Amino acid sequence: METDREILSAVKKRERRGRLLYRAGFTQACWDKVAAAYGVADDLYAFGKEAGFFMPVNLNPPLKKDAPVLDFSRYFRDVQIPDGVQISDAGELDLPGSIYHYTHKISPLRDIYDPDELKKFPLHRTKERHDFHALKENIRTAREGGETVTVWCGRLFEAAWPLRGYENMLADMLAEPQIAEYFLDAELDFNIATATAAAEAGADMICVGDDIGNQNCLTVSAELWRRMLKPRWAKIFAAARAVKPDIVVWFHSCGCIREIIPDLIEIGLDILNPIQPECMDIWEIHRQFKDVLSFDGGLGTQKVMPFGTPKDVEAAVKKLAETFGANGGLILAPSHVLEPEVPVDNVKAFIDAAQKYCR
Repeated sequence: METDREILSAVKKRERRGRLLYRAGFTQACWDKVAAAYGVADDLYAFGKEAGFFMPVNLNPPLKKDAPVLDFSRYFRDVQIPDGVQISDAGELDLPGSIYHYTHKISPLRDIYDPDELKKFPLHRTKERHDFHALKENIRTAREGGETVTVWCGRLFEAAWPLRGYENMLADMLAEPQIAEYFLDAELDFNIATATAAAEAGADMICVGDDIGNQNCLTVSAELWRRMLKPRWAKIFAAARAVKPDIVVWFHSCGCIREIIPDLIEIGLDILNPIQPECMDIWEIHRQFKDVLSFDGGLGTQKVMPFGTPKDVEAAVKKLAETFGANGGLILAPSHVLEPEVPVDNVKAFIDAAQKYCR
């Protein structure tokens, strides 16, 4: 039987082999229900392997052992931080929300507008702080063990706005682009270094992404995305391909991003995730782009998985496998992690249907 690595290569080339890759991710609350129902304790990896999930090793550059701890406390002196809540390594603060895992994000630079002061902020994701040699060694070790290896190379817009604040970042992109570009370029520099190291060590796929879609349209105009983000993503893709031409490039954005799909294809995208059926006409997207783009996802997590019946889930899996999977250009998966309201019976229906129609 062909390995997952060989099937992944076929997904990139849109060559149908004997089976399709499939997978699923879980929120902790959903996983707790599934683990209890299946009697598998807390071993998600073993459960996924038994279910036949595509389970690559996902790596990123670790911090250097001597990297100093960054102190962001001065940026939150006016915030009452609840017990047990910590400022993130990147300097962002997530206060508990009212439901599940959703939080209220407080950005460290939310009230700072002086460019010189903004540039004094200690950036976490820099080449100097991270160990790219260790990343390469970890990739080589995993590959020697027969694993498929993916490397998370980062975000751009979604890494910058949590530092500046969402509204501030949008305003910067329009009115003070030099500020927006300072933060975007800091991420670009790190992401290129990560993508290059991944390719040099033989990683199978680089994964990147920005959530730049909402339920019905882009969150920024296509023109602004093309001016400020597209050229930077093109550089990241090109950096990896310059070293390893056959590396798979995977891009994630939730929401409706139909307008920029041709742009992503133009700069070298291989696999688009998660193609949410509640946000876009994924069948029309498949008809239009199936010969030049592969897909990861497609199974609705807003409707069919939480609120459909097991028969609805099976029918959706079957249609995806037979349509998107006809030319091999599909990793079949729910379009996001499965939330707590997803019934265990629907998770079981997904696994059973995937085993039936993807193998």
